[in-house]
Amino acid sequence: MMFRGFIAVDVECGDALRATIDGLRQFGRALKPVSPDNMHVTLKFLGDTDERCVPELLNVMKDAVKDVPPFEVRLVGTGVFPQLRNARVLWVGMEGADPLKAIANRLEDGCDLLSFGRDRHEFSPHLTLARVREGFGVDLSDVLSKGKGKQFGSFTVGSIKLKKSVLTPDGPLYTDMAEARL
Repeated sequence: MMFRGFIAVDVECGDALRATIDGLRQFGRALKPVSPDNMHVTLKFLGDTDERCVPELLNVMKDAVKDVPPFEVRLVGTGVFPQLRNARVLWVGMEGADPLKAIANRLEDGCDLLSFGRDRHEFSPHLTLARVREGFGVDLSDVLSKGKGKQFGSFTVGSIKLKKSVLTPDGPLYTDMAEARL
């Protein structure tokens, strides 16, 4: 059976992140904030994934975190992709995320060998706060100026997870399919 899959690190949503997400409600339907219960850092988007591939993907995940001890990442500052004028994603930046880059690169190599293909863009450590809905333009300059250099807390990376995503009208539902511990 097929599922929409991705590999990620779960992030617990602290008070500063919750307050920022709550503040995004002022943009109404123009922004789709991430649910505080679904906060994660996507390391590798897989797309359509056959459940029979889960054991092979778990091996790739274990190889990607081999010899990487648990580490802490600090959430600092805000930004947008691709640029302010036509922002599609509002994010929080990360400090201390170099190990995440290394893990993402190893996942990229391992998943490519399993025919998942390579991502178009190099992994850029960030935590998505909201997406700009199609057909809307929003001015996020005030959000960016308030978030510049702001400390949003930290989290410990202790594992990576293969997740199944089911899209619903109320937002995505995620199920853990496999986990590789650091």
